[in-house]
Amino acid sequence: MSAPEALRNPAALRRLLSPRSVAVVGVSAEPTGFGARTVTNLCDFAGKVWAVNPKYAGQELHGRPCLASLADLPEAPDCVLLAVPRQGVLPAVQAAAAKGAGGAIIYASGYGETGLPDRVAEEEVLRDTARTLGLPLVGVDCLGIVDHVLRAGVTFMPEYPRLTAPPGGVAITSQSGALGYALMQAAERGFSVCHMTTVGNATDLDVCDLAAYQLAMPECRSVALAVEGLRDAGRLALLGEAARKAGKPIVVLKLGRGEAGAAAAVSHTGSLAGSAAAWTAAFRRAGMIEVEDFDALLETAGLFAKSPSPKARGVAIVTPSGGAGIMAADHAEALGLDMPQPAPATEAVLRAAIPDFGAPRNPCDLTAQVASNPASFDTCMDAMLADEQYGVIVMPVVYSHHASTQVRMESMRPHARKHGKPICIAWIPEQLEGPGAVAADSAPELPLFRSMRRLMNAIRLWLDHAEAKPMPEAAAPPGIAEAVASLPAGEAVLMEAEAKALFARIGVPVVEERRAATAEAAAEAAAALGFPVVLKLDSPDIAHKTEVGGVKLNLADAAAVRNGFQGIMDSVRQHAPKARVDGVLVQRMAPKGVELILGARRDPQFGPMVLVGTGGVQAELWRDVALDLAPVTPERAMEMLRSLKGFPLLDGFRGAPKADVVAVAQAVAAFSQLAAGAGERLQEAEINPLIAGPWGCLAVDGLVRCGAG
Repeated sequence: MSAPEALRNPAALRRLLSPRSVAVVGVSAEPTGFGARTVTNLCDFAGKVWAVNPKYAGQELHGRPCLASLADLPEAPDCVLLAVPRQGVLPAVQAAAAKGAGGAIIYASGYGETGLPDRVAEEEVLRDTARTLGLPLVGVDCLGIVDHVLRAGVTFMPEYPRLTAPPGGVAITSQSGALGYALMQAAERGFSVCHMTTVGNATDLDVCDLAAYQLAMPECRSVALAVEGLRDAGRLALLGEAARKAGKPIVVLKLGRGEAGAAAAVSHTGSLAGSAAAWTAAFRRAGMIEVEDFDALLETAGLFAKSPSPKARGVAIVTPSGGAGIMAADHAEALGLDMPQPAPATEAVLRAAIPDFGAPRNPCDLTAQVASNPASFDTCMDAMLADEQYGVIVMPVVYSHHASTQVRMESMRPHARKHGKPICIAWIPEQLEGPGAVAADSAPELPLFRSMRRLMNAIRLWLDHAEAKPMPEAAAPPGIAEAVASLPAGEAVLMEAEAKALFARIGVPVVEERRAATAEAAAEAAAALGFPVVLKLDSPDIAHKTEVGGVKLNLADAAAVRNGFQGIMDSVRQHAPKARVDGVLVQRMAPKGVELILGARRDPQFGPMVLVGTGGVQAELWRDVALDLAPVTPERAMEMLRSLKGFPLLDGFRGAPKADVVAVAQAVAAFSQLAAGAGERLQEAEINPLIAGPWGCLAVDGLVRCGAG
């Protein structure tokens, strides 16, 4: 795959995305028109605003002067908003460039999203024109941008002036305009947002360009990114590197996680390494924090924006409700979060402050008595925050009282600032927008969640992200270049014998075997290898041999081999009468061990991927796999193995001997190097099963598909 297009320089986008002046082209007198709404949304903007429409030239529209054309503006505008029909967009873009504008935002739809060839071509002309002129574009088919620091609501969504939260904290970038503004509206309840962009068709700038700009904003502490797709998915890695350099996390949600683009031709790997899994692997490699549902996106980004790096992995729960504490502990335990008990000094403070019917432990039940003794709340909260075991406090709020809840939120802020640790609020009341919720949302030290599960999952992501390190470059082992050179040109399927010969070249151990075209030849091969043996159908037309009765196991003598050969031939004639059959492969019976699947495929967006998981005939049933972009290092391969639910089988489950997982990790890394080195020549490859045991690992079956996918 070619190198991804470089991200646009944030400095070159400043005039467009953080404008000091805005020209709105296509404003009408109708207040509900998109141009009129945009002008209205700029009512609190301190910069210059001009309306442009020759029909109203010389008049005032919605409180702003109206000019006949961009050429008539007294100076070059930073941002030009085009609220004109599709047919008028290209001339307006050319006029904006001629005036020296900093960029343009385009509302118009009806381009490539229609799927019509002439509209696709029209959008390509628009892109090429804008890039030739050096005029960056947001859109087409978008709903605009918001710089909340400047109060620049360059959007047609109504009532932006109602979003009065102080700017700061989280920046939002969304491919979907409606979803982006849905997140932006958190600013009406007090949630601090510094910037919002929507990309629509991403004719020119895409979500990576826009998020990279936001990372450069001093007010931004985290980015909430909602992405549907990218023309150049390799740009995610560039955005991830920009986030690492800025020291600011990106919390990402992938919209549209269907598997239609991941169908495989011949292997289990294709169905297991689906498009959603590929995106997840790409996000992980880029260092982004992925959430799985829309409700979690802004809450999780808020935790990252409001929290310094964790000082410890321990989670403490402090609450006036024993039941809420138990609920919180259940969710923490389910996600594997560490909940240590208070240190002796901490426990002594708790015992002195909490009634004997409370719980001076973790979870810490302050009881309802804390309402009549606010000082005890401060004492206990300060003691738990001071305990070095804890990196975060979880405070379930079970009621919303106008007289006290907001006061309680305010009282927690100094404690969080003093100790440099976040206090996460689990908002349980069904009065969803109670006074305490608004106070917490607007407090820089109090991340607010309306779901205990989402809260604990966000804490897990926060803790794990702090310990994540960029993956080092994976060095290619000997034999990769020769193995890649041996791949056939064009479309071809290497069946088991040829595939395993390829794997052996890169250092993956393979089972010893011989080919046999007749029953007698099979018996002779078995005798030479040593009994017991396995017979497998040798056919270029049948990938999954077990489905046609093409495998016979544990054959102990020559007679069993002859009978097995005949049984395979009879079964194939019954189930696949048109298949070409070259005979059988005779293999020495592999030693007992854990069956794994090791696969690689070329994803159309991300290129070579490597997969490892629990294998055998039930691979697709259990779907217990780990996936990453190829190549991976042996260390990353070991992480992939340890992430499997089936890893205990490799680690001596119930007294079984431990497998040599180092050997397995080395095989995974070598396999990934083959996939990376082959690039577009390799569509998919698979070893299933790869048997692992104390003696190492052994490829027992395999196939490779080459050529165009």
